[in-house]
Amino acid sequence: MTNEKKSEYTLRISQANKTGLIVILYEIAIDYVDEAIAAASAGDNGAMSLAAYRAMHCVEEMQNNLHFEYELAKSLNKLYLYMKKQLRNASISGDASGLNEVKKELTGLHKAYLEIADTDKSAPVMIHTQKVLAGMTYSKDRVLDDLTNEAAGRGFRV
Repeated sequence: MTNEKKSEYTLRISQANKTGLIVILYEIAIDYVDEAIAAASAGDNGAMSLAAYRAMHCVEEMQNNLHFEYELAKSLNKLYLYMKKQLRNASISGDASGLNEVKKELTGLHKAYLEIADTDKSAPVMIHTQKVLAGMTYSKDRVLDDLTNEAAGRGFRV
């Protein structure tokens, strides 16, 4: 994953509510699976193994956040176990045959969570973070895509 992509995810995480965090986690997992598939196609088993390992940890994080008081969580847990098995197999043995199936399942779940996220109007999980004003702004030497207001509401006042 590129540093630019990591910065984008970091900014989105700082502004997201609980459902938004799950959506972002799915996107990160899908990106890592894509990296693993691309590395496997290029014959780079080391990069494929690392990307599959990272995707597996994303799925593990989703699994750890299930609320088992709901019946759906039990079904999702089984699906996550299956995906982790496929990703672990790819990471350890270098067998990339299950990666496309994992990507298909992650993509389907991501779409479902996107719909849920549209209805979730709760506050962001992180408070006292930088406020981001999106849009084109200009500075002396370049165009800035985002402008942050770092001073407003951050830190301690004495």
